[in-house]
Amino acid sequence: MGQGLWKEEPQSEKQIKSPSLTSEKRLSRQSSKSLDLNKNEYLSLDKSSTSDSVDEENILEKDLHGRLYINRVFHISAERMFELLFTSSRFMQRFSNSRNIIDVVSTPWNVEPGGDRLRTMTYTIVLNNPLTGKCTTATEKQRLYKESWEAQFYLVDAEVLTHDVPYHDYFYTLNRYCIIPSSKQKCRLRVSTDLKYKKQPWAIIKSLIEKNSWSSLADYFKQLESDLLMEESMVNQSMEDPGKLTGLRRRRRTFNRTAETAPKISSQRSSGDMSLEAKGDITGKKKEIESYNTVLIVVMSIFLLLLVLLNVMLSLKLSKIEYAAQSVYRLHLQEEKSLNLASDMVSRVEAVQKSKGQAHRLKGVLRDSIVTLEQSHPSHMGLLKSFLRCPQRQKSIDWIRGEPGFSV
Repeated sequence: MGQGLWKEEPQSEKQIKSPSLTSEKRLSRQSSKSLDLNKNEYLSLDKSSTSDSVDEENILEKDLHGRLYINRVFHISAERMFELLFTSSRFMQRFSNSRNIIDVVSTPWNVEPGGDRLRTMTYTIVLNNPLTGKCTTATEKQRLYKESWEAQFYLVDAEVLTHDVPYHDYFYTLNRYCIIPSSKQKCRLRVSTDLKYKKQPWAIIKSLIEKNSWSSLADYFKQLESDLLMEESMVNQSMEDPGKLTGLRRRRRTFNRTAETAPKISSQRSSGDMSLEAKGDITGKKKEIESYNTVLIVVMSIFLLLLVLLNVMLSLKLSKIEYAAQSVYRLHLQEEKSLNLASDMVSRVEAVQKSKGQAHRLKGVLRDSIVTLEQSHPSHMGLLKSFLRCPQRQKSIDWIRGEPGFSV
């Protein structure tokens, strides 16, 4: 099985390094070769290949710690699966068009000094999410490991960096494709992904990145799996009708040289038509993007004008409200001043009245005291006369007068 995978390795290198048209011709030749297989060879497993089968348990440990999106056995050979996914095949062109991926530019598979093979792709993704922008450019680096060749399977890591989405400098996605051959015409495809962070974001930003990334990756690989199933059904239909193929071979033998050249011309025309259709789809999508951009610009400009008008109206209303508030405040201050003046006047009048009352009370007390004194004066004089008439008292008075140092 390992020789079946890599017995044409030098030739495959030349074909991979050739332009996209030669790769398409090679794919068409291999598809015609797959048609030559009969039904028994397609359904039965090759004993020589199953004897040297790949240990899948060890390969399962190579999955990434993120999420596993595809784990399915396809009735497609491992070589064919690799060519469908990692070359400029018509399958990938159709898939890219369906995913709104345009301006795809890829380098050939180059062998590194360590033995791994490296391929770089750049493309533009048209986005429908208004929060992330209209489109974003992306760079995808695909690495085919040398250890997988020696272990008789394909292990490819695809590192995808988007350049125009929010927080693109915080993270990138790593997709691991594992193509395990089960027989000559069967293989298992396992695709696991993980989010790698260049620098640790905040918790809110990290949750936002993971939510958008996981949802987009799930949608991407779900469509990839469905398209591969459609490709598998097309291959099965072509493989399950060998009678028609034998009749076609007999008819081809009876054709002359001019009849043999006609299919070539038609195939060239069909390939040219396919390329023209692909170019037409890309130009149409570009025109749609431009029209969408113009409509979006017009809508945003109208929206901005409405916002400006609303801001002007709000500013006018706020100025009126502020003027009214200032006038009310001034009236309130005037009322407070008038109330304070009135209270001061009232307090002054009350103080004058209180002082007048107190003076009147004092006058009354003085009058009463004078009247009482005048009334008590005769009694006081009578007491004094009675006191002077007493003989004993007269002696004491005389004695007092006769003391030395006393004089009346």
